[in-house]
Amino acid sequence: MNPIRIDWTIVIFSITATLFGALSLYGGGGFGETLAIKHLIWLVLGIILMFLFTFVSYQLIGSYALIIFGVALFLLVITLIPGIGAKIKGARSWIRFFGMGFQPAELMKIAMVIMLAKYLTLKENQIAHIKELFLPFLLTIIPMTLIAIQPDLGYAVMMLPLSFILLFLGGANVPILAGLVVVGFSILFVPMFLEYHKYIITGEIVKLLELDHYNLSHAIKSLSFEVWRYAENAAKYASMTIGTTETEKAIVTLLKGDNLKLFFETADTARAAKSNFLRDFFANDRLIILLSISSFVIYGVLFFLQRFYFRQNAAKVATVASLILALSLSLSFLFRSFVSFKPHQVVRIVSFANPKEFPQGAGYQLNHSLITVGSGKITGKGIFQGDMTKGDVPFLPEWYNDFIFPVIGEQFGLVGTVTALLLLLGIVIRGVSIAWQSKDNFGALLAAGITSIFFLHIFINIGITLGMLPVTGIPLVFFSYGGSNLIVNFIALGILMNIHRKRLINV
Repeated sequence: MNPIRIDWTIVIFSITATLFGALSLYGGGGFGETLAIKHLIWLVLGIILMFLFTFVSYQLIGSYALIIFGVALFLLVITLIPGIGAKIKGARSWIRFFGMGFQPAELMKIAMVIMLAKYLTLKENQIAHIKELFLPFLLTIIPMTLIAIQPDLGYAVMMLPLSFILLFLGGANVPILAGLVVVGFSILFVPMFLEYHKYIITGEIVKLLELDHYNLSHAIKSLSFEVWRYAENAAKYASMTIGTTETEKAIVTLLKGDNLKLFFETADTARAAKSNFLRDFFANDRLIILLSISSFVIYGVLFFLQRFYFRQNAAKVATVASLILALSLSLSFLFRSFVSFKPHQVVRIVSFANPKEFPQGAGYQLNHSLITVGSGKITGKGIFQGDMTKGDVPFLPEWYNDFIFPVIGEQFGLVGTVTALLLLLGIVIRGVSIAWQSKDNFGALLAAGITSIFFLHIFINIGITLGMLPVTGIPLVFFSYGGSNLIVNFIALGILMNIHRKRLINV
């Protein structure tokens, strides 16, 4: 019998998956070989931290839940400060020190799981009441908003299902939880929906202007969806002079004279020609504010009546429904007021439904992902033999990060992708087993939360690469290149193994 009780199943599966990921990176050729070496270095550090956390009591970690969450929240806040947060590919989501980068959103996933697991354990007998869900709601919405502001839509979206899974397992009232799902969906859907409708009329604006205002029409066509960023932040670009690039010339043309005014007037004409009830409803700020206030007032009245006069189930349902409506309207309005989605993010979300409508950007990525994953057929082309990752401008962009799964398909075929899935599912199944067998509620919820992180990464990433989910930017755990993600994954595995050890022996 092993006296230190190491869970060798998780160790073998996770290290094998990471080595497989390094092999796939190395087989991509070019700078992929350098990334593979770095991936192995992160693996060594990850293994050390995994075994370290194996012997750090998860109960001790739970006792510092608030501090851990506070540190993660602080790091998210300072990431947004220019000079501290590093801006990469349009998102200020990294902190750099000593030449290395760290992504605080990775730490926040674990911190939120620890915090929610601890809270749900303390409120075990009261969590079915709606008032006890207020704090978990804040613990989810605040970091989600900070991550969305960076903007990192993938991790922001991931916070919601992760929170709901833990609340469900912790015994929260299912109808109320379903209501919070509606609120969470509204917070993300409404702003995205309105942004999308701005972008899809861009082509109509070009057509309406091209006969009488060709220069402006050409500038809008050149800027494409980005035209809204410059038009809605005109003061920021007003002093720009004509430069050498096509984009600079187009911006100056857009902001010249009455062109900006004409752009917005033409946009209104294009909207009127294609009426949409939901778009016009959610875009009416005054109406949304009025309905939000009215819904909160109705909730207050119903809550008073239900508590002191009417205690029937129908009264409770009406009270909860009014609160859900009030939160959905008000929070979606506030979210879109403070969080600005970039055009490429909106297109990434909607392009999976019809990638042919978006031949560039996310649509391009998705089309090429499907071609790449299928090109390896059954046994693959072999390591170094794939051509989708070669060259300065590879056929599949960002292949080493969020789109590593198609690369596995190209190099190792169906055999390779099935092997990768079995390795990852083995880790998830082992995590479920540890959660099920845990000797206390906190350990069970913590193990379930960590396992949910792995599952969501796997489900979302592979769903994206196969065109079944919107492109949101979620790496494939253990396989994708990225030091922050890999290190946090192995720390999480160490916590899982400690929960497993605690079940067997008192340490």
